[in-house]
Amino acid sequence: SKGNSTFIYDNGVGILIDCGISRKQLLFKLNSLGFKESNINYVLLTHDHYDHNKNISIFNHDICFCGKGCIKGIDTSHEIEPYKLFKLAHYEIMPLSISHDATSPLAFVIKGNEECILYMTDTGYVSQKNRKYIINLDYYIIESHDVEMLMTTNRPYFLKRRIQGDTGHLDNVYSARLMVDLIGDRTKEVVLAHLSEEANSEAKALETYKNIFNENNIIFNKIKVANQVNIVSGGKREG
Repeated sequence: SKGNSTFIYDNGVGILIDCGISRKQLLFKLNSLGFKESNINYVLLTHDHYDHNKNISIFNHDICFCGKGCIKGIDTSHEIEPYKLFKLAHYEIMPLSISHDATSPLAFVIKGNEECILYMTDTGYVSQKNRKYIINLDYYIIESHDVEMLMTTNRPYFLKRRIQGDTGHLDNVYSARLMVDLIGDRTKEVVLAHLSEEANSEAKALETYKNIFNENNIIFNKIKVANQVNIVSGGKREG
């Protein structure tokens, strides 16, 4: 929640998902991966919470796409309709409506030339309708929090209830069980995102995943945890 931003690059075209960090941070981290600002061809916004849209305004509306009402003044042609497939360059993008207490929140299934990725954070649950779009993808970026750690924080009770609710966030157990149902023979990597420093830890999230995968006799070791400060990269660079 310090700031979310994900960069996808395939066949010479880059898509930025969310910009909850400063422009300086964004460019520094892109540069460290061998990219620059001009490699951002399109920007997708998942929803209008501050940790996702903090600096979305640094981009021209002409390259931005979002759910209805998420970016003030954007042309309606750039407002995305859930479950309506659209294309950006060679990418095919399926926006999924998710359950979160924000304006028109979305997840994205993004298909490049050869591979397909799910980006889904900030949802209280994953509907059966959405599940049919996200089976056996190449990559998953999915959120996780730990219920026990959350309940021991000093956060107000109403906030704890909000996070655990149907319009809040996925916990480690739900997230892991979801992945048990979804991953398949083409799945290369799962990245756990949006981990709270107070209400989760890398060790706890990975332990929960390991235990639930073992219970279901699934051998899958390609699980990473996104860091609140450092870059987590994955996949292969195509360009």
